[in-house]
Amino acid sequence: MRLKIQVIAASALSGILLISIQIRLGAQSETRPRRVLDPAELGTSQQAEVNDRVSTIAKSEATDLVTYPNNKIAFICGAQLKANSRLNPYPWFDSTQIKYGQALGREAPSVPPRTLTGAVNARLNSRVVTGIGTRFRSEVDPNGPAPFYNGWLRISDGATDREVKVASVQSDTELTLSSTWSFGPINNGKADTYHHDSSQASWNYDHYLRSAYYDTALVEYINYYRTGDPAFLNYARKMADALWGSQYIDFGTVLQGTNHLPPRSEAFAGLMLRALDGKPEYWDYLYREVRSTFDHWLKRNRNKATLYYDIREDGFAQLYAVMLARVLPDRYGLYQNGTLKTATGIVTDGAPKRAALLADTEDIAVNFFGRLQRADGSWRWDISDEHVVNTEQPFMIGLYMESAVLLHQLTTKAAVKASLRDQITRACRHLYRDAYRGTEVVRDMPEYRWRGMFYYWGGGTTANPLAYAHGQGEPATQGDRGMISQVRHLNSTVHHAFGYAYVITKDRAFLTMGDEIFGASFGDATDTLRNLAYVGGKEYDMTYRSSGRYLAWRVASIGSAGAGFPNK
Repeated sequence: MRLKIQVIAASALSGILLISIQIRLGAQSETRPRRVLDPAELGTSQQAEVNDRVSTIAKSEATDLVTYPNNKIAFICGAQLKANSRLNPYPWFDSTQIKYGQALGREAPSVPPRTLTGAVNARLNSRVVTGIGTRFRSEVDPNGPAPFYNGWLRISDGATDREVKVASVQSDTELTLSSTWSFGPINNGKADTYHHDSSQASWNYDHYLRSAYYDTALVEYINYYRTGDPAFLNYARKMADALWGSQYIDFGTVLQGTNHLPPRSEAFAGLMLRALDGKPEYWDYLYREVRSTFDHWLKRNRNKATLYYDIREDGFAQLYAVMLARVLPDRYGLYQNGTLKTATGIVTDGAPKRAALLADTEDIAVNFFGRLQRADGSWRWDISDEHVVNTEQPFMIGLYMESAVLLHQLTTKAAVKASLRDQITRACRHLYRDAYRGTEVVRDMPEYRWRGMFYYWGGGTTANPLAYAHGQGEPATQGDRGMISQVRHLNSTVHHAFGYAYVITKDRAFLTMGDEIFGASFGDATDTLRNLAYVGGKEYDMTYRSSGRYLAWRVASIGSAGAGFPNK
Protein backbone atom coordinates (compact mmCIF):
# COMPACT_ATOMS: atom_id res chain seq x y z
CA MET A 1 0.00 0.00 0.00
CA ARG A 2 1.38 3.40 -1.01
CA LEU A 3 0.46 6.54 0.93
CA LYS A 4 0.37 9.90 -0.72
CA ILE A 5 -0.09 13.01 1.43
CA GLN A 6 -1.93 15.77 -0.39
CA VAL A 7 -2.89 19.21 0.92
CA ILE A 8 -6.51 19.83 0.02
CA ALA A 9 -7.15 23.31 1.37
CA ALA A 10 -5.88 25.89 3.79
CA SER A 11 -8.31 27.85 5.90
CA ALA A 12 -7.88 30.80 8.17
CA LEU A 13 -10.94 29.70 10.10
CA SER A 14 -9.94 28.96 13.72
CA GLY A 15 -6.31 28.84 12.59
CA ILE A 16 -6.77 25.29 11.29
CA LEU A 17 -5.01 23.75 8.32
CA LEU A 18 -6.90 20.89 6.71
CA ILE A 19 -4.81 18.04 5.37
CA SER A 20 -5.86 14.71 3.93
CA ILE A 21 -4.20 11.43 3.16
CA GLN A 22 -5.01 9.85 -0.15
CA ILE A 23 -4.76 6.06 0.09
CA ARG A 24 -4.10 4.34 -3.21
CA LEU A 25 -4.77 0.65 -3.63
CA GLY A 26 -3.83 -0.20 -7.20
CA ALA A 27 -6.08 1.91 -9.43
CA GLN A 28 -8.58 2.62 -6.66
CA SER A 29 -8.38 5.57 -4.28
CA GLU A 30 -10.32 7.25 -1.56
CA THR A 31 -9.73 10.35 0.53
CA ARG A 32 -9.93 10.29 4.32
CA PRO A 33 -9.47 13.18 6.74
CA ARG A 34 -6.34 13.24 8.86
CA ARG A 35 -5.92 15.06 12.15
CA VAL A 36 -6.01 18.83 11.87
CA LEU A 37 -2.78 20.76 12.35
CA ASP A 38 -2.39 24.23 13.74
CA PRO A 39 -0.09 26.39 11.57
CA ALA A 40 1.96 27.08 14.70
CA GLU A 41 3.15 23.47 14.52
CA LEU A 42 4.82 24.16 11.16
CA GLY A 43 8.12 25.88 10.64
CA THR A 44 8.48 28.81 8.25
CA SER A 45 9.78 26.64 5.40
CA GLN A 46 6.97 24.11 5.91
CA GLN A 47 4.35 26.87 5.88
CA ALA A 48 5.81 28.20 2.64
CA GLU A 49 5.69 24.71 1.13
CA VAL A 50 2.06 24.28 2.17
CA ASN A 51 1.15 27.68 0.71
CA ASP A 52 2.86 26.75 -2.57
CA ARG A 53 0.95 23.45 -2.71
CA VAL A 54 -2.38 25.14 -2.01
CA SER A 55 -1.69 27.71 -4.72
CA THR A 56 -0.74 24.99 -7.22
CA ILE A 57 -3.87 22.96 -6.46
CA ALA A 58 -6.11 26.03 -6.77
CA LYS A 59 -4.63 26.78 -10.19
CA SER A 60 -5.12 23.15 -11.24
CA GLU A 61 -8.73 23.21 -10.13
CA ALA A 62 -9.44 26.39 -12.07
CA THR A 63 -7.78 24.91 -15.16
CA ASP A 64 -9.71 21.65 -14.88
CA LEU A 65 -13.14 23.29 -14.77
CA VAL A 66 -14.92 23.55 -18.12
CA THR A 67 -15.12 27.09 -19.48
CA TYR A 68 -18.21 27.66 -21.62
CA PRO A 69 -18.62 30.14 -24.49
CA ASN A 70 -21.26 32.04 -22.51
CA ASN A 71 -23.26 31.88 -19.31
CA LYS A 72 -26.42 30.65 -21.02
CA ILE A 73 -24.70 27.49 -22.20
CA ALA A 74 -23.12 27.13 -18.76
CA PHE A 75 -26.54 27.39 -17.14
CA ILE A 76 -27.98 24.52 -19.20
CA CYS A 77 -24.95 22.20 -19.14
CA GLY A 78 -24.00 22.90 -15.53
CA ALA A 79 -20.62 22.84 -13.83
CA GLN A 80 -18.34 20.16 -15.32
CA LEU A 81 -14.75 19.02 -14.97
CA LYS A 82 -12.77 18.56 -18.15
CA ALA A 83 -12.56 14.95 -19.25
CA ASN A 84 -9.76 12.95 -17.59
CA SER A 85 -9.19 15.63 -14.96
CA ARG A 86 -6.93 14.57 -12.09
CA LEU A 87 -9.68 15.86 -9.78
CA ASN A 88 -11.99 13.02 -10.83
CA PRO A 89 -11.34 9.94 -8.68
CA TYR A 90 -13.72 7.83 -10.81
CA PRO A 91 -11.97 7.37 -14.20
CA TRP A 92 -14.56 4.86 -15.47
CA PHE A 93 -17.04 7.73 -15.55
CA ASP A 94 -14.95 9.61 -18.13
CA SER A 95 -13.83 6.65 -20.23
CA THR A 96 -17.39 5.34 -20.56
CA GLN A 97 -18.81 8.76 -21.33
CA ILE A 98 -16.34 9.26 -24.17
CA LYS A 99 -16.42 5.74 -25.62
CA TYR A 100 -20.18 5.34 -25.77
CA GLY A 101 -20.83 8.97 -26.62
CA GLN A 102 -18.80 8.35 -29.77
CA ALA A 103 -20.64 5.10 -30.52
CA LEU A 104 -24.10 6.61 -30.05
CA GLY A 105 -23.12 9.66 -32.06
CA ARG A 106 -22.13 7.50 -35.02
CA GLU A 107 -25.26 5.35 -34.75
CA ALA A 108 -27.73 8.23 -34.52
CA PRO A 109 -29.60 9.18 -37.71
CA SER A 110 -29.57 12.60 -39.32
CA VAL A 111 -33.11 11.86 -40.51
CA PRO A 112 -35.21 9.82 -38.05
CA PRO A 113 -37.98 7.42 -39.12
CA ARG A 114 -41.33 9.06 -39.73
CA THR A 115 -44.51 9.15 -41.77
CA LEU A 116 -43.72 11.12 -44.90
CA THR A 117 -45.38 14.39 -45.72
CA GLY A 118 -47.63 14.36 -48.79
CA ALA A 119 -48.38 11.39 -51.07
CA VAL A 120 -46.33 9.21 -53.40
CA ASN A 121 -46.69 7.53 -56.80
CA ALA A 122 -44.92 4.30 -57.87
CA ARG A 123 -45.08 2.48 -61.19
CA LEU A 124 -44.57 -1.23 -61.96
CA ASN A 125 -40.99 -2.01 -63.09
CA SER A 126 -39.81 1.53 -62.40
CA ARG A 127 -37.21 2.57 -59.82
CA VAL A 128 -38.50 6.15 -59.69
CA VAL A 129 -40.94 7.26 -56.99
CA THR A 130 -42.51 10.69 -57.31
CA GLY A 131 -44.18 12.76 -54.67
CA ILE A 132 -47.01 15.25 -54.31
CA GLY A 133 -46.37 17.78 -51.55
CA THR A 134 -43.49 15.62 -50.30
CA ARG A 135 -40.20 16.61 -48.60
CA PHE A 136 -37.95 13.73 -49.60
CA ARG A 137 -34.70 15.66 -49.05
CA SER A 138 -35.43 16.28 -45.38
CA GLU A 139 -37.41 13.10 -44.61
CA VAL A 140 -35.60 10.28 -46.43
CA ASP A 141 -31.92 9.37 -45.96
CA PRO A 142 -30.57 6.53 -48.11
CA ASN A 143 -27.17 6.79 -46.41
CA GLY A 144 -28.26 6.62 -42.78
CA PRO A 145 -26.64 4.23 -40.30
CA ALA A 146 -27.58 0.55 -40.46
CA PRO A 147 -29.55 -1.41 -39.51
CA PHE A 148 -32.37 0.94 -38.59
CA TYR A 149 -32.01 4.04 -40.72
CA ASN A 150 -30.26 3.14 -43.99
CA GLY A 151 -32.83 4.02 -46.63
CA TRP A 152 -35.86 1.99 -45.63
CA LEU A 153 -39.13 3.02 -47.27
CA ARG A 154 -42.61 1.53 -46.93
CA ILE A 155 -45.33 2.42 -49.44
CA SER A 156 -48.93 1.48 -48.77
CA ASP A 157 -51.57 0.52 -51.30
CA GLY A 158 -54.22 1.10 -48.64
CA ALA A 159 -54.15 -2.49 -47.41
CA THR A 160 -50.52 -3.64 -47.42
CA ASP A 161 -47.22 -1.92 -46.66
CA ARG A 162 -44.53 -2.80 -49.22
CA GLU A 163 -40.98 -2.29 -47.98
CA VAL A 164 -38.18 -1.23 -50.33
CA LYS A 165 -34.80 0.53 -50.12
CA VAL A 166 -33.96 4.00 -51.42
CA ALA A 167 -30.77 4.40 -53.43
CA SER A 168 -30.79 8.19 -53.86
CA VAL A 169 -32.92 11.31 -53.49
CA GLN A 170 -33.04 13.71 -56.42
CA SER A 171 -35.40 16.36 -55.04
CA ASP A 172 -38.24 16.86 -52.60
CA THR A 173 -40.57 15.18 -55.09
CA GLU A 174 -38.39 12.48 -56.69
CA LEU A 175 -36.30 9.59 -55.39
CA THR A 176 -34.80 6.42 -56.84
CA LEU A 177 -35.18 2.93 -55.39
CA SER A 178 -32.34 0.40 -55.23
CA SER A 179 -34.48 -2.03 -57.27
CA THR A 180 -37.56 -1.75 -59.46
CA TRP A 181 -41.01 -1.52 -57.95
CA SER A 182 -42.45 -5.02 -58.49
CA PHE A 183 -45.91 -4.47 -57.05
CA GLY A 184 -49.08 -2.89 -58.34
CA PRO A 185 -49.14 0.80 -59.25
CA ILE A 186 -49.53 3.33 -56.41
CA ASN A 187 -51.37 6.59 -56.89
CA ASN A 188 -51.42 9.16 -54.09
CA GLY A 189 -50.28 6.52 -51.60
CA LYS A 190 -48.99 7.05 -48.07
CA ALA A 191 -45.41 6.22 -47.21
CA ASP A 192 -43.15 6.05 -44.18
CA THR A 193 -39.58 5.11 -43.32
CA TYR A 194 -40.47 2.61 -40.58
CA HIS A 195 -38.58 -0.68 -40.39
CA HIS A 196 -38.67 -3.66 -38.03
CA ASP A 197 -35.27 -5.24 -37.44
CA SER A 198 -35.76 -8.91 -36.61
CA SER A 199 -32.26 -9.36 -35.21
CA GLN A 200 -32.96 -6.79 -32.51
CA ALA A 201 -36.72 -7.36 -32.33
CA SER A 202 -37.39 -3.64 -32.53
CA TRP A 203 -38.99 -1.02 -34.74
CA ASN A 204 -36.69 1.79 -35.74
CA TYR A 205 -39.07 4.47 -34.45
CA ASP A 206 -39.11 2.82 -31.00
CA HIS A 207 -35.34 2.52 -31.07
CA TYR A 208 -35.00 6.17 -32.06
CA LEU A 209 -37.35 7.60 -29.45
CA ARG A 210 -35.89 5.42 -26.70
CA SER A 211 -32.37 6.55 -27.58
CA ALA A 212 -33.38 10.23 -27.43
CA TYR A 213 -35.49 9.81 -24.27
CA TYR A 214 -33.13 11.53 -21.81
CA ASP A 215 -31.84 14.09 -24.33
CA THR A 216 -28.91 12.75 -26.33
CA ALA A 217 -28.17 16.16 -27.87
CA LEU A 218 -27.73 17.65 -24.39
CA VAL A 219 -25.29 14.91 -23.42
CA GLU A 220 -23.30 15.22 -26.64
CA TYR A 221 -22.96 18.98 -26.07
CA ILE A 222 -21.67 18.21 -22.57
CA ASN A 223 -19.27 15.68 -24.12
CA TYR A 224 -18.01 18.38 -26.47
CA TYR A 225 -17.40 20.93 -23.74
CA ARG A 226 -15.73 18.34 -21.50
CA THR A 227 -13.41 16.97 -24.20
CA GLY A 228 -13.08 19.73 -26.81
CA ASP A 229 -13.52 17.05 -29.50
CA PRO A 230 -15.39 18.65 -32.45
CA ALA A 231 -16.88 15.25 -33.36
CA PHE A 232 -19.13 15.56 -30.31
CA LEU A 233 -20.27 19.01 -31.43
CA ASN A 234 -21.24 17.54 -34.78
CA TYR A 235 -23.11 14.70 -33.06
CA ALA A 236 -24.97 17.17 -30.83
CA ARG A 237 -26.04 19.29 -33.79
CA LYS A 238 -27.06 16.24 -35.80
CA MET A 239 -29.18 14.86 -32.97
CA ALA A 240 -30.90 18.14 -32.17
CA ASP A 241 -31.70 18.79 -35.83
CA ALA A 242 -32.96 15.24 -36.26
CA LEU A 243 -35.37 15.64 -33.36
CA TRP A 244 -36.51 18.95 -34.83
CA GLY A 245 -37.33 17.21 -38.12
CA SER A 246 -38.88 14.12 -36.52
CA GLN A 247 -42.59 13.47 -36.51
CA TYR A 248 -42.62 14.47 -32.84
CA ILE A 249 -41.84 18.12 -33.63
CA ASP A 250 -42.06 18.19 -37.45
CA PHE A 251 -40.06 21.38 -37.92
CA GLY A 252 -41.98 23.24 -35.23
CA THR A 253 -45.53 22.32 -36.25
CA VAL A 254 -46.61 19.61 -33.73
CA LEU A 255 -48.68 21.26 -31.01
CA GLN A 256 -51.04 18.41 -30.13
CA GLY A 257 -52.12 14.94 -31.20
CA THR A 258 -50.66 11.45 -30.85
CA ASN A 259 -47.12 12.52 -31.76
CA HIS A 260 -47.07 15.37 -29.23
CA LEU A 261 -44.53 14.44 -26.57
CA PRO A 262 -45.07 14.55 -22.79
CA PRO A 263 -42.57 16.56 -20.72
CA ARG A 264 -40.37 13.53 -19.95
CA SER A 265 -39.68 12.96 -23.67
CA GLU A 266 -39.41 16.52 -24.98
CA ALA A 267 -35.58 16.70 -24.74
CA PHE A 268 -35.77 20.49 -24.95
CA ALA A 269 -32.45 21.23 -23.23
CA GLY A 270 -30.56 19.94 -26.26
CA LEU A 271 -32.79 21.99 -28.56
CA MET A 272 -32.13 25.12 -26.50
CA LEU A 273 -28.40 24.53 -26.82
CA ARG A 274 -28.86 24.09 -30.57
CA ALA A 275 -30.89 27.30 -30.73
CA LEU A 276 -27.93 29.04 -29.07
CA ASP A 277 -25.69 27.29 -31.59
CA GLY A 278 -26.89 28.62 -34.92
CA LYS A 279 -30.59 27.66 -35.01
CA PRO A 280 -32.52 30.70 -33.71
CA GLU A 281 -35.60 29.54 -35.60
CA TYR A 282 -36.15 27.03 -32.78
CA TRP A 283 -36.92 29.70 -30.17
CA ASP A 284 -40.49 30.48 -31.18
CA TYR A 285 -41.61 26.86 -30.96
CA LEU A 286 -39.65 26.24 -27.78
CA TYR A 287 -41.22 29.22 -26.03
CA ARG A 288 -44.77 28.37 -27.06
CA GLU A 289 -44.35 24.69 -26.12
CA VAL A 290 -42.59 25.34 -22.81
CA ARG A 291 -45.15 27.95 -21.83
CA SER A 292 -48.14 25.76 -22.65
CA THR A 293 -46.58 22.67 -21.05
CA PHE A 294 -45.85 24.59 -17.85
CA ASP A 295 -49.35 26.06 -17.72
CA HIS A 296 -50.99 22.68 -18.36
CA TRP A 297 -48.92 20.53 -16.03
CA LEU A 298 -48.17 22.98 -13.23
CA LYS A 299 -49.80 26.39 -13.18
CA ARG A 300 -53.40 25.17 -13.41
CA ASN A 301 -52.65 22.55 -10.72
CA ARG A 302 -50.85 24.88 -8.30
CA ASN A 303 -53.34 24.43 -5.47
CA LYS A 304 -54.07 20.73 -5.83
CA ALA A 305 -53.47 18.43 -2.91
CA THR A 306 -51.23 16.09 -4.90
CA LEU A 307 -48.79 16.16 -7.77
CA TYR A 308 -50.56 16.35 -11.13
CA TYR A 309 -49.12 13.05 -12.38
CA ASP A 310 -45.67 12.20 -11.05
CA ILE A 311 -42.70 14.35 -10.12
CA ARG A 312 -40.85 13.35 -13.30
CA GLU A 313 -43.43 14.90 -15.64
CA ASP A 314 -44.01 17.87 -13.35
CA GLY A 315 -40.27 18.27 -12.83
CA PHE A 316 -39.44 18.38 -16.55
CA ALA A 317 -42.20 20.95 -17.12
CA GLN A 318 -40.61 23.09 -14.39
CA LEU A 319 -37.07 22.48 -15.66
CA TYR A 320 -37.67 23.77 -19.17
CA ALA A 321 -39.52 26.83 -17.89
CA VAL A 322 -36.60 27.64 -15.56
CA MET A 323 -34.12 27.21 -18.42
CA LEU A 324 -36.06 29.52 -20.73
CA ALA A 325 -36.35 32.05 -17.92
CA ARG A 326 -32.58 32.37 -18.25
CA VAL A 327 -31.79 31.74 -21.94
CA LEU A 328 -34.72 33.01 -24.07
CA PRO A 329 -33.36 35.87 -26.22
CA ASP A 330 -34.75 39.39 -26.08
CA ARG A 331 -35.48 39.15 -29.82
CA TYR A 332 -36.22 36.14 -32.01
CA GLY A 333 -38.06 35.31 -35.21
CA LEU A 334 -41.63 34.05 -35.37
CA TYR A 335 -41.69 30.63 -37.03
CA GLN A 336 -45.26 29.60 -36.36
CA ASN A 337 -46.23 26.52 -38.35
CA GLY A 338 -42.54 26.03 -39.03
CA THR A 339 -42.33 28.99 -41.41
CA LEU A 340 -40.94 32.45 -40.76
CA LYS A 341 -43.76 34.98 -40.54
CA THR A 342 -42.20 37.77 -42.54
CA ALA A 343 -45.08 40.18 -41.97
CA THR A 344 -44.62 40.30 -38.20
CA GLY A 345 -41.07 38.97 -38.39
CA ILE A 346 -39.38 39.50 -35.04
CA VAL A 347 -40.72 39.51 -31.49
CA THR A 348 -38.99 41.86 -29.08
CA ASP A 349 -40.63 40.87 -25.79
CA GLY A 350 -38.19 38.15 -24.76
CA ALA A 351 -37.25 39.97 -21.54
CA PRO A 352 -40.80 40.24 -20.14
CA LYS A 353 -41.44 36.63 -21.16
CA ARG A 354 -38.37 35.56 -19.20
CA ALA A 355 -39.52 37.59 -16.21
CA ALA A 356 -42.98 36.00 -16.32
CA LEU A 357 -41.50 32.51 -16.53
CA LEU A 358 -39.19 33.24 -13.62
CA ALA A 359 -42.01 34.57 -11.45
CA ASP A 360 -44.21 31.58 -12.26
CA THR A 361 -41.48 29.00 -11.61
CA GLU A 362 -40.60 30.70 -8.32
CA ASP A 363 -44.23 30.49 -7.27
CA ILE A 364 -44.57 26.85 -8.31
CA ALA A 365 -41.30 25.91 -6.60
CA VAL A 366 -42.53 27.20 -3.26
CA ASN A 367 -46.30 26.74 -3.40
CA PHE A 368 -46.52 23.49 -5.36
CA PHE A 369 -43.32 21.44 -5.01
CA GLY A 370 -42.35 22.93 -1.67
CA ARG A 371 -45.84 22.57 -0.24
CA LEU A 372 -46.14 18.95 -1.36
CA GLN A 373 -42.79 17.77 -0.01
CA ARG A 374 -43.38 15.59 3.04
CA ALA A 375 -41.81 16.20 6.43
CA ASP A 376 -39.45 13.26 5.82
CA GLY A 377 -38.14 14.91 2.63
CA SER A 378 -40.06 12.70 0.20
CA TRP A 379 -42.70 13.37 -2.43
CA ARG A 380 -45.49 10.84 -2.97
CA TRP A 381 -48.01 10.23 -5.72
CA ASP A 382 -50.47 7.68 -7.05
CA ILE A 383 -50.05 5.67 -10.27
CA SER A 384 -53.57 4.56 -11.06
CA ASP A 385 -52.77 2.29 -14.02
CA GLU A 386 -50.22 0.42 -11.88
CA HIS A 387 -52.47 0.39 -8.78
CA VAL A 388 -49.74 2.16 -6.78
CA VAL A 389 -50.74 4.65 -4.08
CA ASN A 390 -48.93 7.20 -1.93
CA THR A 391 -45.58 6.04 -3.29
CA GLU A 392 -42.32 7.64 -4.41
CA GLN A 393 -40.00 6.52 -7.20
CA PRO A 394 -36.67 7.87 -5.93
CA PHE A 395 -34.92 8.23 -9.28
CA MET A 396 -37.61 10.70 -10.35
CA ILE A 397 -36.73 13.01 -7.46
CA GLY A 398 -33.35 13.67 -9.07
CA LEU A 399 -35.09 14.83 -12.24
CA TYR A 400 -37.08 17.44 -10.32
CA MET A 401 -33.89 18.41 -8.44
CA GLU A 402 -32.39 19.57 -11.75
CA SER A 403 -34.92 22.39 -11.87
CA ALA A 404 -34.56 23.14 -8.16
CA VAL A 405 -30.79 23.54 -8.50
CA LEU A 406 -31.06 25.82 -11.56
CA LEU A 407 -33.77 27.97 -9.98
CA HIS A 408 -31.73 28.27 -6.79
CA GLN A 409 -28.94 29.72 -8.98
CA LEU A 410 -31.28 32.00 -10.91
CA THR A 411 -33.67 33.47 -8.34
CA THR A 412 -32.80 36.56 -6.32
CA LYS A 413 -35.68 36.13 -3.86
CA ALA A 414 -34.46 35.11 -0.42
CA ALA A 415 -37.65 33.20 0.43
CA VAL A 416 -37.46 31.18 -2.78
CA LYS A 417 -33.77 30.41 -2.23
CA ALA A 418 -34.53 29.28 1.30
CA SER A 419 -37.35 27.01 0.17
CA LEU A 420 -35.23 25.45 -2.57
CA ARG A 421 -32.28 24.95 -0.24
CA ASP A 422 -34.58 23.22 2.20
CA GLN A 423 -36.13 21.04 -0.51
CA ILE A 424 -32.74 19.98 -1.91
CA THR A 425 -31.09 19.20 1.41
CA ARG A 426 -34.09 17.37 2.88
CA ALA A 427 -34.52 15.37 -0.33
CA CYS A 428 -30.87 14.31 -0.30
CA ARG A 429 -30.99 13.24 3.34
CA HIS A 430 -34.20 11.31 2.68
CA LEU A 431 -32.86 9.59 -0.43
CA TYR A 432 -29.72 8.43 1.33
CA ARG A 433 -31.42 7.48 4.59
CA ASP A 434 -34.60 5.85 3.27
CA ALA A 435 -34.34 5.02 -0.42
CA TYR A 436 -30.69 3.99 -0.88
CA ARG A 437 -29.94 0.31 -0.35
CA GLY A 438 -26.37 1.05 0.64
CA THR A 439 -25.88 -1.54 3.36
CA GLU A 440 -28.38 -4.15 2.15
CA VAL A 441 -26.61 -7.40 1.35
CA VAL A 442 -27.63 -9.12 -1.89
CA ARG A 443 -29.40 -12.22 -0.67
CA ASP A 444 -28.10 -14.71 -3.20
CA MET A 445 -24.72 -12.97 -3.72
CA PRO A 446 -23.73 -11.98 -0.18
CA GLU A 447 -20.32 -10.76 -1.33
CA TYR A 448 -22.15 -7.70 -2.73
CA ARG A 449 -24.36 -4.94 -1.40
CA TRP A 450 -27.11 -3.54 -3.64
CA ARG A 451 -25.88 0.08 -3.33
CA GLY A 452 -28.74 1.46 -5.43
CA MET A 453 -32.10 3.14 -5.03
CA PHE A 454 -35.34 1.29 -4.44
CA TYR A 455 -37.65 1.43 -7.44
CA TYR A 456 -40.65 2.16 -5.19
CA TRP A 457 -40.54 3.59 -1.70
CA GLY A 458 -42.91 4.75 0.99
CA GLY A 459 -46.42 3.61 0.05
CA GLY A 460 -47.93 0.55 -1.50
CA THR A 461 -50.68 -0.78 -3.69
CA THR A 462 -54.42 -0.40 -3.63
CA ALA A 463 -54.58 -3.91 -2.18
CA ASN A 464 -51.83 -3.27 0.39
CA PRO A 465 -51.22 0.47 0.94
CA LEU A 466 -48.11 -0.22 3.06
CA ALA A 467 -46.47 -2.76 0.74
CA TYR A 468 -43.59 -0.41 -0.14
CA ALA A 469 -43.33 1.40 3.20
CA HIS A 470 -39.74 0.22 3.56
CA GLY A 471 -38.93 0.08 -0.12
CA GLN A 472 -39.47 -2.31 -3.02
CA GLY A 473 -36.84 -3.43 -5.48
CA GLU A 474 -35.08 -6.46 -6.87
CA PRO A 475 -34.99 -9.11 -4.10
CA ALA A 476 -32.32 -11.35 -5.66
CA THR A 477 -30.15 -11.71 -8.75
CA GLN A 478 -30.91 -15.28 -9.89
CA GLY A 479 -27.16 -15.53 -10.38
CA ASP A 480 -26.95 -12.50 -12.67
CA ARG A 481 -24.67 -9.71 -11.40
CA GLY A 482 -26.24 -7.48 -14.02
CA MET A 483 -29.26 -7.22 -11.74
CA ILE A 484 -27.06 -5.38 -9.23
CA SER A 485 -25.89 -3.00 -11.96
CA GLN A 486 -29.52 -2.45 -12.91
CA VAL A 487 -30.39 -1.43 -9.36
CA ARG A 488 -27.37 0.88 -9.24
CA HIS A 489 -28.53 2.50 -12.46
CA LEU A 490 -31.40 4.01 -10.46
CA ASN A 491 -28.77 6.26 -8.84
CA SER A 492 -28.12 7.98 -12.17
CA THR A 493 -30.41 10.97 -11.76
CA VAL A 494 -29.65 11.87 -8.14
CA HIS A 495 -25.85 12.29 -8.02
CA HIS A 496 -25.85 15.97 -8.91
CA ALA A 497 -28.20 16.91 -6.06
CA PHE A 498 -25.74 15.71 -3.42
CA GLY A 499 -22.96 17.77 -4.97
CA TYR A 500 -25.08 20.89 -4.99
CA ALA A 501 -26.26 20.29 -1.42
CA TYR A 502 -22.59 20.21 -0.43
CA VAL A 503 -21.88 23.46 -2.29
CA ILE A 504 -24.70 25.44 -0.70
CA THR A 505 -24.27 24.08 2.85
CA LYS A 506 -20.54 23.19 3.07
CA ASP A 507 -21.76 20.19 5.06
CA ARG A 508 -19.35 17.35 4.30
CA ALA A 509 -22.06 14.82 5.16
CA PHE A 510 -23.46 15.43 1.66
CA LEU A 511 -20.01 14.75 0.19
CA THR A 512 -19.81 11.48 2.12
CA MET A 513 -23.27 10.45 0.90
CA GLY A 514 -22.54 11.57 -2.63
CA ASP A 515 -19.21 9.76 -2.88
CA GLU A 516 -20.79 6.53 -1.68
CA ILE A 517 -23.59 6.69 -4.27
CA PHE A 518 -21.32 7.94 -7.06
CA GLY A 519 -18.73 5.28 -6.27
CA ALA A 520 -21.41 2.58 -6.43
CA SER A 521 -22.34 3.81 -9.90
CA PHE A 522 -18.92 4.43 -11.39
CA GLY A 523 -16.37 2.40 -9.45
CA ASP A 524 -14.63 2.64 -6.10
CA ALA A 525 -12.64 0.33 -3.84
CA THR A 526 -15.73 -1.52 -2.60
CA ASP A 527 -16.43 -3.82 -5.56
CA THR A 528 -16.15 -4.09 -9.34
CA LEU A 529 -19.79 -3.50 -10.29
CA ARG A 530 -21.08 -0.29 -11.86
CA ASN A 531 -24.26 0.98 -13.50
CA LEU A 532 -25.65 0.43 -17.01
CA ALA A 533 -24.33 3.54 -18.77
CA TYR A 534 -23.03 1.43 -21.66
CA VAL A 535 -26.22 -0.54 -22.41
CA GLY A 536 -28.06 1.84 -24.76
CA GLY A 537 -28.97 5.43 -25.53
CA LYS A 538 -31.58 5.75 -22.81
CA GLU A 539 -29.30 4.36 -20.10
CA TYR A 540 -26.36 6.43 -21.32
CA ASP A 541 -28.29 9.70 -21.40
CA MET A 542 -29.91 9.01 -18.03
CA THR A 543 -26.42 8.61 -16.60
CA TYR A 544 -24.67 11.58 -18.16
CA ARG A 545 -27.31 14.32 -18.44
CA SER A 546 -26.54 15.61 -14.92
CA SER A 547 -24.13 13.31 -13.07
CA GLY A 548 -20.98 15.13 -14.23
CA ARG A 549 -21.99 18.17 -12.21
CA TYR A 550 -21.30 16.19 -9.06
CA LEU A 551 -17.62 15.91 -9.97
CA ALA A 552 -17.30 19.69 -10.23
CA TRP A 553 -19.42 20.51 -7.21
CA ARG A 554 -17.57 18.06 -4.96
CA VAL A 555 -14.51 20.29 -5.48
CA ALA A 556 -16.48 23.31 -4.37
CA SER A 557 -13.58 25.76 -4.02
CA ILE A 558 -13.34 26.22 -7.79
CA GLY A 559 -16.84 27.57 -8.37
CA SER A 560 -18.21 30.71 -9.91
CA ALA A 561 -21.80 31.60 -10.74
CA GLY A 562 -21.20 31.69 -14.49
CA ALA A 563 -19.92 28.12 -14.58
CA GLY A 564 -22.87 26.40 -12.95
CA PHE A 565 -22.24 27.37 -9.34
CA PRO A 566 -24.67 29.28 -7.13
CA ASN A 567 -24.53 33.05 -6.95
CA LYS A 568 -22.42 34.13 -4.03
